[in-house]
Amino acid sequence: HLSEKEVKMAKSVEAKSVDAVIRQYLADKGCVMSPPKTKNGETGADIIARHDKRRWFVEVIGFQEVPPLRSREFYEAFFRVISRDEDNPDDTLVLGLPKRFKQGMKQRMKHYGVAWQKLGKAFPNLVIWYVDTEQNKVEEYSWLVPVD
Repeated sequence: HLSEKEVKMAKSVEAKSVDAVIRQYLADKGCVMSPPKTKNGETGADIIARHDKRRWFVEVIGFQEVPPLRSREFYEAFFRVISRDEDNPDDTLVLGLPKRFKQGMKQRMKHYGVAWQKLGKAFPNLVIWYVDTEQNKVEEYSWLVPVD
């Protein structure tokens, strides 16, 4: 079991960096956003953004170098973001990931096979945003087609 310090050291991309890029991206779209979380363990979406009738519920994670921790964080964020679904067609559920996640996404999809597709059909408003924290860019993908 890793200590909290070891877990922090294992992160090559911090969630707060991903959060900052997404906030700027949404601000550029004209969105109004919830304030950033200031304490670990705060509940609620990492970011709730609004523009007209549209809302984005965003869960953000960093990139762990330790594969089991990386997987755990991915699935925890996945379940947190789908728990925000209120069956409103104007809402988008966003899983905000460091761009490095994109490299392993085909393998992750293949591993879960038909279940991945069923999740995409059950949550058609679920998307993945890959965030390049060095270039301050966001790439938007649907859950069903999370890579090129």
